[in-house]
Order: sequence, then structure tokens, then C-alpha cells
Amino acid sequence: MKQPGLIETCRRLIAEQLPSRYPTIGYTACGLHISVRTLQRQLRVRGFVYEDLVDGVRREVACRLLQELDASIADAARAAGYTDPSSFSRAFRRWTHMSPRAYRQRLRLQANPRS
Repeated sequence: MKQPGLIETCRRLIAEQLPSRYPTIGYTACGLHISVRTLQRQLRVRGFVYEDLVDGVRREVACRLLQELDASIADAARAAGYTDPSSFSRAFRRWTHMSPRAYRQRLRLQANPRS
């Protein structure tokens, strides 16, 4: 079986830290058993920046939760590591160019086009 790569492992370690705290590079480096500087260097060689990985994981978590009808927008914000709803809304608009509510409505319309 193929071992997960550096990027996949970083994403997993970042997701583990959400929603309890901001996913630090120190925690992620420790989980990989390398120094922060080595992690930064290895990410850069692969064309990544740690903060962009965090942003991507937060976006994935939020979008996945908003697809669930029983999860509230506040639930999605907390799961993505946001304590302030307005900060979450701003980040979500940056990711998708729409509000969390509009995103969810679009998903509902796509699922039930005759509604």
C-alpha cells in the first residue's frame, strides 16, 4: 500500500487540530517528526505554503459541512476553526465568491431543480 505523501499528511494533521485550535505549523512539523524549517522548505519545493494548506483544509471542511442539511452555518464555522461568524463569512466569500447561505441555497437548487 502506498504511503501518504507530505501534502496529504499535512492536511490530515491540520484537520486534526480543527476546530479546537488554529492548526499551527509547529504541531504539524512535530507530527511529521521534522523541524518547522524543514517542513517549510519541503513545502516550498513542492510549491506550497503552510498557510495555504490550512486555508484549503478549512475550506474543504466548511463546504463539506454546508452540504449537510442538518448542519448550521455556525456549525460549519466552528468545524473550520472560526469562532467569529463574520470572519468565517469573509473567508467563505474569498473561497467561493458567495456567502455561506447562498452556497447552501445553490446546492439545494442543484439537488432539487424544480423547487
